[in-house]
Amino acid sequence: MKNLLSYLPFALMIAINVFAQGAGFRIPNLLPFVWIFTGLIVLDLILALVLRVKSYFVYGICAISVAGLLAILFWPAAGQVYVENVIAAMYVGLFLVAFFPPLFKAEPFTVEFSKNRFPETITGGSQFRKINLIINYIWAGLFAASVALSIVHYHTDEAYNTIIATLVPIAVLLAAGLPATIMLPGILMGKVAGEKLHFKTVGDLFTSMPFGLNREKAAGVDAAVQFYLSGNEPVTCYLEISGGKCKFEQGEHQSARTVIRCDSDLWLRISNGEVSSDQAYLNGEFQVEGDATFMLRFAEMFSPSVKKAKRKMVKPASPVFQYRSFAPGKIRNIAVFDGGPRTEKFSKTTMMAREFAKGASSAGANVEYFNLKDFNINCCNGCYQCWTKTPGACIHKDDMDILREKYRSADLVVLASPLYIFSVTGMMKTFLDRLLPLMKPYMLTNESGDVMHPDRYPEKGEQGIVVFSAAGFPDVEHNFDGLKTTLRSWASHSENAYLMGEFFLPAAELIAQPVYADRMANIREACFKAGEQATAKGSIEIGLMQTVQDPAVDLEVFQEQANMFWGSLDGAKAYLSAAPRLS
Repeated sequence: MKNLLSYLPFALMIAINVFAQGAGFRIPNLLPFVWIFTGLIVLDLILALVLRVKSYFVYGICAISVAGLLAILFWPAAGQVYVENVIAAMYVGLFLVAFFPPLFKAEPFTVEFSKNRFPETITGGSQFRKINLIINYIWAGLFAASVALSIVHYHTDEAYNTIIATLVPIAVLLAAGLPATIMLPGILMGKVAGEKLHFKTVGDLFTSMPFGLNREKAAGVDAAVQFYLSGNEPVTCYLEISGGKCKFEQGEHQSARTVIRCDSDLWLRISNGEVSSDQAYLNGEFQVEGDATFMLRFAEMFSPSVKKAKRKMVKPASPVFQYRSFAPGKIRNIAVFDGGPRTEKFSKTTMMAREFAKGASSAGANVEYFNLKDFNINCCNGCYQCWTKTPGACIHKDDMDILREKYRSADLVVLASPLYIFSVTGMMKTFLDRLLPLMKPYMLTNESGDVMHPDRYPEKGEQGIVVFSAAGFPDVEHNFDGLKTTLRSWASHSENAYLMGEFFLPAAELIAQPVYADRMANIREACFKAGEQATAKGSIEIGLMQTVQDPAVDLEVFQEQANMFWGSLDGAKAYLSAAPRLS
């Protein structure tokens, strides 16, 4: 019944148009039918109000029809315009019901037609209304265009002209309006922001997710995520993302890229934003199997592409420093001096230096690795006896005698030090201080104008220097400046030593997490290749250094995850209660 009442006004207006043509558009000939049409339209309007029909079209078309028919009866001049343009008047009515109700906070008319295609959670959100508002005004524009198209004179024959004038607007509406109504919701859901949806059940969540896929962010993705949820709402299901579309299915996927095992209540709270997924993951509250790195993109693929006013990580530009190259095959002996206190299991600096050493060894270099923490190295006294009384020999008889010899005999020296208070570690600084006997006390000026001490062993030839350093801070600039200046100055003030490359790793503490496995793999590969290139080619590509320097995450995400990481380690209450108090 309600559907009949919704479409009856259209049929009546077409009938009015037919009768108007039959009467030669002469009002006196139409008067016997005007009261009948007026009565039918008023009856339709009354029934629509009683039955609470929600279609704006009923009220808009009825209103414009009644106004036109009353004009015929009481204002013949205006009535004549209506009689000659009944179809145009119909489109005027459609334009009015599309354009004005949203201005007064009423629902766009398109909601009534589109809400049955989406879950209730989506249709109740502000994002859905915004999308429908856009589509609504597209239709309003099409209705306005249809008014103009219906009054254009297409043919000299009035019958043909009427048919064409009726069909052209319909064709435009079908060609432009229907595709917009069908396709735009899926496209705009990835672009239009709205309030975060709140899901009442896990089932509600999963049935809604395919409609929230951001096609732009999911471009090129072909993967499935398997869910095994237990607890109050156990479910085994998966989401398959491919070709810019998302499909939800019950059961198991045969080749899921990532598998998530979680309590259903916890996953629902994570999806509703009540619990941080990063925090829950770090606390071991749910498990991720397979490709954990995919989870970094998973949440993004179901969020709108909205530009946020937040600071991004600064990716360093191509270094302007002129790194030195040597003849291919010149570098055969490499000495690595690691000034960090931790092992490779925990030290990202050591990890990089070890990968470099592996790459160099694979290319034929002889590599010796020295962990400075394993050696007895006394602090320099600043007595200058290595320059005055015992040239080239230090007063301290410790492990530096052999380390100095290894240092100066190497074709390439690797200096590896994690960032400690914006510079090298204490062990590395002490090691560098104790290299003073390798230089003579005299002074000379190099080609760059730097004043330096001469090399005590020039017969050993030129050597390269490569630097590795990792830090927890997210940016290279303004964090590695102190370490960079120290080691660049060391190289530039050594007569026969030249800097070949620098590998600075920011945001290092998070890369051990499984979700950053791709970044870890890229860093390992870059350092390995650098070792290969230094040995085989005598040079290192800038791009390998840039790979290591790229934090691969924006600042806001990094800070949030880093804080959660440290929070998971310090035990909160125990940490705070054990913290010393300063009086």
